[in-house]
Amino acid sequence: MNNDTEYKKTWKLLQELIELGKETDKRMKETDNRMKETDNRMKETDKKIDKLQTLVGGISNSNGFFAEDIFFNSFSKMMSIGNMKFDYIDRNVERKHKGLEDEFDIVLTNSDVIVIVEVKYNFNPNDVETVLTKIKNYKTLFPLYKNYKFIGAIAGLSMQKKTIDKAKKYGFFVITQEGNDLKLLNDTVLEYKD
Repeated sequence: MNNDTEYKKTWKLLQELIELGKETDKRMKETDNRMKETDNRMKETDKKIDKLQTLVGGISNSNGFFAEDIFFNSFSKMMSIGNMKFDYIDRNVERKHKGLEDEFDIVLTNSDVIVIVEVKYNFNPNDVETVLTKIKNYKTLFPLYKNYKFIGAIAGLSMQKKTIDKAKKYGFFVITQEGNDLKLLNDTVLEYKD
């Protein structure tokens, strides 16, 4: 083969490579554009997810406030749990001291007993132990009541049997709703002691 033929073959291959490079560039630009479109769609999806989370969180909070309203209003009328009578009822009591901060859904008080009531729309078994923390925190945040007897209670519009059994094991009052009335599921309670 002569040099001229070799040169033409090489030139043809070079031209094909240049065309291939141009085609690759074109496809890479198309891919970049698609990736930008995908990024924009993902940002839109993220915004929608954030909006949905806010909406669901709002519904959950509304359910919690609804449950608190029901139990607070009922306790306010009765001012008792089982055979125990109370003089005072407080709702959403908040206090902060030396880095410890807590909020208590409902607190019932008489001259020597305080009942800390944790309220949930749907009381989950995993939430039962929070009552122990609430009682401990209340004692720390309100030292004036250190000589009172402390009792825990859970109140929920909906509860699994596991929740009820666990709360009874801890010696808490267990209260739910039945029609327009509150229903006490146990009256055998234990005083919380450190």
